[in-house]
Amino acid sequence: MKYASVNAKCPSYNEKHALYVGAHTGSFKLINTHADDPFQQLNLQPIEVLNKTSKITCMEFGNAERTELLIGRANRCVKVFSCAKEESISNFEIGSADVVGLGRSNGCIVVGCADGTVQIVKYPEPVKFNVGENLSRLRLCPDDERLMVTGGKLLNQIVKLWDLETQKVLFQAKNVKKVLELEQLVWDNDVVFVNRNLIAACSRHGYVRLYDTRGPTRRPVQGFTSSDPDDQLAFSCLASHGDYLYAGTTTFGARAFDLRRMKNHIHVYKGFTGTVTSIRVDPSGNHLFTGCLDRYVRVHHAHRTALEYRCYVKSKPTQVLGIDWKEQRAANEHNAVESIADDVVHILSDQDGSDAEYDQMFSKMPTVNEPTKKRKADSDAANRKLPTKVKKIP
Repeated sequence: MKYASVNAKCPSYNEKHALYVGAHTGSFKLINTHADDPFQQLNLQPIEVLNKTSKITCMEFGNAERTELLIGRANRCVKVFSCAKEESISNFEIGSADVVGLGRSNGCIVVGCADGTVQIVKYPEPVKFNVGENLSRLRLCPDDERLMVTGGKLLNQIVKLWDLETQKVLFQAKNVKKVLELEQLVWDNDVVFVNRNLIAACSRHGYVRLYDTRGPTRRPVQGFTSSDPDDQLAFSCLASHGDYLYAGTTTFGARAFDLRRMKNHIHVYKGFTGTVTSIRVDPSGNHLFTGCLDRYVRVHHAHRTALEYRCYVKSKPTQVLGIDWKEQRAANEHNAVESIADDVVHILSDQDGSDAEYDQMFSKMPTVNEPTKKRKADSDAANRKLPTKVKKIP
């Protein structure tokens, strides 16, 4: 597919994906790439209630089935959205700064704010603790809900692994070696779990690093650093699947790295004309979902690097999540079963099989007597005119 500034879909792109898009203006949209009109956008958020502080800053799935979305905004508002019902389940405000991380741990929502405040929403009393200022991103481990990773700006917010049950640090990364006795700059603006033991981070200062929390060393075990003065990269977002890392940049599209050897990238994804604000991988690992400041949502093939889908969304997308149509259909079927169960009316009767309330209602009704029907022959005879005798006058 040629690169242009119009909506386009490659004929070979036959995947049935549903894309949830959060924008800088606070709008929240759904795009079905397999529909008759693959570029039609359904607004899931009333536009009239949005303002300048409604920017969507983070968006995560709330469960493993991907039927629930957790949406965080710059105005400290958190929304729980049901993909099956296509409506908001609950809303609440939390913290005192932008929401930069969301997740669920043991059924409780975990919220991280830019000022370092982390709150575990429990009833009747929430759990609050602080991880330090200048927090850029917080994520929960999909393999172990007790683990949380944080990253941010400056050395005090270098990658840290937390235990949510004890609110203590299990692992704190160590910066790379000094150059000319000068500490290297740190700005981990996005962090992800590769698995339970491996953590990856990317930075605006042009590096992508991989940490192993099991080893004795706290320095990166693998890493990529932009050293070419003509190719100064600044990474903005990060995603992982299997042995691969996918990183969005501010100027040169997106890159793919092999975790086993990260000195050089293995793929470059083109077609962007601005900062890549969000990058995600579908569960199969074959497709990348990206949002860009040029107001386009794109789908690339992860291995062939081909651009397969592009849609203009009018507002600058900040977060993009994608699910397969099968998952969406399963969620809708589950919702239909629940609605049917809610509509069933159960009549409680006595042991002898009668309902007292039902009998009392009928006992108060007046009796209506219907008039008896006459025979058809009698009715015809009554309506028939009999001939009269005429007396002759002499």
